[in-house]
Amino acid sequence: MTTSGGPARLLRVYGLWIVLVTAAVTGVAYAVGTTAPVEYQSAAIVVVESRVQQNTTPVAPDMGTEKQLAQSGLVVDPAARKLGIGPGDMVEGLVVSVAADANVLTFAYTHPDPQTAQLRADALARAYVAYRNAGEAAEDEAKEKDKKVTATTSTQHATLVTPAGLPGTPVERPVWIDLGLGVAIGLVLGLGTALIRDKLSDRLRGRDDFARVLGGTVLATVPRERRWRDRDDVRPVLLRSPRSPVAESFRYLRSRLQPALPGGGTTILVTSAAEREGRTTTAANLATALAFAGRTVILLDADLRSPRVHTVFGVTDGPGLADVLADRAGVSDVLRDTPVPRLRLLTAGRAAADAGDLLDSVSLRRIVRTLRSRCDVVVIDSAPVLSVSDPIVLAAVSDHILLVGDQRRSTRAAVARALAELGETVEGTVSGVLLNVARSAGGLAPRGRLAVPAADPADSTVPVVPAPTTTLYRSPVVPAGEFAESDRTRDVGELTREINNKVPVQRGDPTGIPGAGG
Repeated sequence: MTTSGGPARLLRVYGLWIVLVTAAVTGVAYAVGTTAPVEYQSAAIVVVESRVQQNTTPVAPDMGTEKQLAQSGLVVDPAARKLGIGPGDMVEGLVVSVAADANVLTFAYTHPDPQTAQLRADALARAYVAYRNAGEAAEDEAKEKDKKVTATTSTQHATLVTPAGLPGTPVERPVWIDLGLGVAIGLVLGLGTALIRDKLSDRLRGRDDFARVLGGTVLATVPRERRWRDRDDVRPVLLRSPRSPVAESFRYLRSRLQPALPGGGTTILVTSAAEREGRTTTAANLATALAFAGRTVILLDADLRSPRVHTVFGVTDGPGLADVLADRAGVSDVLRDTPVPRLRLLTAGRAAADAGDLLDSVSLRRIVRTLRSRCDVVVIDSAPVLSVSDPIVLAAVSDHILLVGDQRRSTRAAVARALAELGETVEGTVSGVLLNVARSAGGLAPRGRLAVPAADPADSTVPVVPAPTTTLYRSPVVPAGEFAESDRTRDVGELTREINNKVPVQRGDPTGIPGAGG
């Protein structure tokens, strides 16, 4: 994804807005067209011919000139005086047209009143005939008195062949004209307002935009899952649909993180800037993916105010972290098994009004040390950074931090502020982020080869997608010597395969559910 995404991103983000604006304008245009005042049209037809005179050659009429003459003041003014109205009112509904391949003028007049339309069309046609034939009357009078004609009269002669009649039915306005205008204006207005909204919007504009705000690397993007069935199934996508693009994106995230995880006792804090940005989903799926790869994992729900991890794995929220912090239970008493081998869960426990005080106690460090001693990776799900102070406390006891962003909801200002909050307290420990927004499988990872660890049985039928050579960020908390300098630019797949060769692989059904294994 590019920063702006171009027209495709604009249509994807504001497509519904553009459609709604276009539909609204089209509806208004249709309503205006169907409710417009009823009008009647009357027409008079005049034939213009060459006047034949002795010793002269007939001159064919120039119908373009005749049309302009019929709309000029020489015709309109006399007709208006005859009806007792102003010239401006007289020409308001007048349309003069020329028949194709014929010397015929049509005087059409449109007006809400049928009688008015008839009178004005007839008056204009007769005024034109009178003007065009005025010279002939003078010539005929001179001939009757046996006088010599000294001036040449008009070479054209006009005849009113069809007087204006009284219209009985109103003029029908074609609906498609109004609809066409409405669609055109609506599209222009919709696109214009979408561009303005996009320009003024502070929302993240894609992977590159998120990376720029972070000042670091976006480890992975997760396609938005479109679930039309089984919406009540909230299990990790690696259990529900292990071969989906969404599941593959979490495997890609695991591949990006694997080289940065030492042999044991690493803590990863998963948080976000604001609510509903996918941090619990990310934490649960990341923990599941790491367990599938052979790591022993403990998933800790540290969101004591709004815990949800227990619902993801379908367990009741019994005694948990809050009880351990309050010395009501021990760590061994509250750890629970999950359907995923090598993955255990420590729920949030009994809700407490003093959740912030409990997390800020000295007991938290002791509990985290205990958990680290019992597994390879501790994945911590926390509250949003900008909502409460809990993530700042948890960041202080974490080795790595994944900041989750959602392109539908996250804003640059919120992400920057969250980073500032984390940076002031735990400077240098943010080692990776996840952009949980991509709308297609193409957004799950950069172009190239994506390494799928062999320890995940669900991966056995998943095609291997190439992943890029990329610069891997190393957190300051990783012990010196863990990576060689050349590892920074080594292929992610190569590093992952090297790690997988060192991790014992336990093949079998990872979920405990028939048919879920590879």
